[in-house]
Amino acid sequence: MAGAALVHDERERTIRAEVQEELRRTLDGDDLLAPGAEEVERARQLIAARIAAAQRQATTLGQPPIADPRGLERRLLDDLLGFGALQPLLDDRAIEEIIVNGPRRVFAIAEGRKRLTDVTFADDDDVVRLLRRVIGPLGGRLDETSPMVDARLPDGSRLNAVIPPLATAPHVTIRKFLLRAKTLDDLVELETLTPEAAAFLGACVRAGLNILISGGTGTGKTTALNALGAAITGIDERVITIEETAELQLDTVLPDCVALSARAANVEGAGAVSIRALARNALRMRPTRIIVGEVRGEEALDMLSAMNSGHDGSMCTVHASGPREALSKLRTYALMADEALPAQAITEMIAEAIQVVVQLRLDAATHRRTVSHIYEVTGIEGDAIAGSDLFTLQDGRLVWTGVRSRREARLAAAGYAGAGRGGAK
Repeated sequence: MAGAALVHDERERTIRAEVQEELRRTLDGDDLLAPGAEEVERARQLIAARIAAAQRQATTLGQPPIADPRGLERRLLDDLLGFGALQPLLDDRAIEEIIVNGPRRVFAIAEGRKRLTDVTFADDDDVVRLLRRVIGPLGGRLDETSPMVDARLPDGSRLNAVIPPLATAPHVTIRKFLLRAKTLDDLVELETLTPEAAAFLGACVRAGLNILISGGTGTGKTTALNALGAAITGIDERVITIEETAELQLDTVLPDCVALSARAANVEGAGAVSIRALARNALRMRPTRIIVGEVRGEEALDMLSAMNSGHDGSMCTVHASGPREALSKLRTYALMADEALPAQAITEMIAEAIQVVVQLRLDAATHRRTVSHIYEVTGIEGDAIAGSDLFTLQDGRLVWTGVRSRREARLAAAGYAGAGRGGAK
């Protein structure tokens, strides 16, 4: 039995080497690293021909045939032109995230639940070879001098990898590009929002209120931002979206939307374009609104300046555990800017710029993403930003607190009848 397995492994290695050599001869470097449909089909035919030849040779030599030729074909194609052993996990639309902790521990996260998969690699070098082949066409580099990489895959997924000597084994995290909700109605259907809260937020967008979306990792901040952005209406609206990794799909939904993405430095350390540079450039593009995928540094100051200079209805997300923490983190980020503005001036900017904070959470028991707070900023009390919850979670359901918004007139003009009085007209 063990001998048959060895023969099978040897056949597979031989076929892989033959096909790889043929592909290197017939395809140029770019096609091999980033194959199109034509290159994939050529590789598929080549693999099928080599497997058929191996089957004929086995019959001639009286050896057992390849038990699963279709499975072998798929593995070889994934290994040579895809993501190897990870390809089935990437193809599974239910899986949101893939975690590789060395060659023997590969995890998948679906619907908020993590499980250990049966996917394995031969050894550490096998993982590193795959990573180098994947990031090569993306301008990335992974070796002892550059043992850490952060890259965006062609489908928009994020890949982060750390290899020795920074880690004891190769570690990979792939966060897949998934937008399960494209509108506020979709969020209601997913029970992330109640219809009443969705009506309120839709009116906030139409009324041009500036919105900060807050939450932890995997709580659905980008999905919520995309759904809120899709509520923007009118041909007069010109929206500029700015992201580290392109995930929003507003440029395919809104009539006048420009999607900008930051760029990391190349292997020579040149060519980087930061979020802050994009935010500054966006102001020269005549936007009515600016949407930043995630604020995580000094670009917070540019975002606040834009919100305070006529770009009503702008939005951004921040990583924080609550509305007050989100506003505090925004303040910290803005203070990091080279302008070195006084803390009180930043606090006043935030109080004037942000009107609504939407807080998201991932329920540990149900693994459901929900909006836990809709918080309204009302001004400054002393040295602190003041505000109040308009909607909060009670018994697992987002409900109105009874507090009326101080922007009722603007919301009414946008078609909102008021919480407790039927929502949107």
